[in-house]
Amino acid sequence: MPVLQRLGDVRILMYLSDHPPPHVHVKLRDGRECTVDLGDLHVQGRVAVREIRAALAWIEANKGFLWDEWQRCNP
Repeated sequence: MPVLQRLGDVRILMYLSDHPPPHVHVKLRDGRECTVDLGDLHVQGRVAVREIRAALAWIEANKGFLWDEWQRCNP
C-alpha cells in the first residue's frame, strides 16, 4: 500500500489490486479511515469532510496522477 502523500496527520494511500471503482484511502492518525472516489470525490467512511479538506484539495489537484497510479496498481 503505497503512501502517495502526507498532509499533517493525514495519509493518502492506494492499495495494490484493490476493488473498483477507482479510489484512494485517506487515513487519520487516530486510525479512522475513509475512501474517496476518484470520479466524483465522494467520501465514504467514518471521517467528516471538514477533517480531510486539505486531502480532498490535493486529490482534486492531482486527479491525473491518481488515475495513472490506479491503472498501474490495478491492471
